[in-house]
Amino acid sequence: MLGRRIVRGELAEGAAIDVEQVMAEFGVSRTVVREALRVLAAKGLVGARPRVGTYVAERSGWLLLDTDIMQWRTDGEPDPRLVRELDQVRGMIEPAAAAAAASHCSPEDADKLRQAFERLLATDAADHEAHVTADLDFHLAILAISGNELLTHFEVVLEPAMRARHTLAFESGVSPHFVGLHRAVFDAIIARDPEGARTAMVRLIAQATEQIAEILDGDA
Repeated sequence: MLGRRIVRGELAEGAAIDVEQVMAEFGVSRTVVREALRVLAAKGLVGARPRVGTYVAERSGWLLLDTDIMQWRTDGEPDPRLVRELDQVRGMIEPAAAAAAASHCSPEDADKLRQAFERLLATDAADHEAHVTADLDFHLAILAISGNELLTHFEVVLEPAMRARHTLAFESGVSPHFVGLHRAVFDAIIARDPEGARTAMVRLIAQATEQIAEILDGDA
């Protein structure tokens, strides 16, 4: 709860954290609060100074790619800034990953990607959880095929990005099910067409980004 309040701006940078108050609010011991603050300090969210005590650290020192911080920023109503920035990161990385996947795609890889694509097609766009899981699995399969071990760990960015944007789309009554665009990516990869895969992924992400921008701008 403290971490979520910090990353969502409910506790401002520099704000003091009163240990006694936290103990009373959550009904926990001083030891438990200290352990929680130790964890938050390791993530760069809080600091401590003599005669000042524990305080919310400057945002520049936060470990923004930390899994918990990502989760806290997407819990409930997603953080608009995070959604926009994650879409930008996806636009930088996923087209290149799709091109690499096309270059490395073996028959076994093609089968795995086909299975992921078919699961995506089989989901009902109205079933939020099933659809976002299938969509995520399709994109993760592409990263796995890319041949770049580091890209397989891009899940820490990709999963919260996709879950956040899908949540916004469903809450706005907009279907995020871009069948034709996903098919174009799939077809290019199994055809071992790197530039085709890159172009198709650029179009897919551009469409998703445009949709989310319209939703966020409409809520502004």
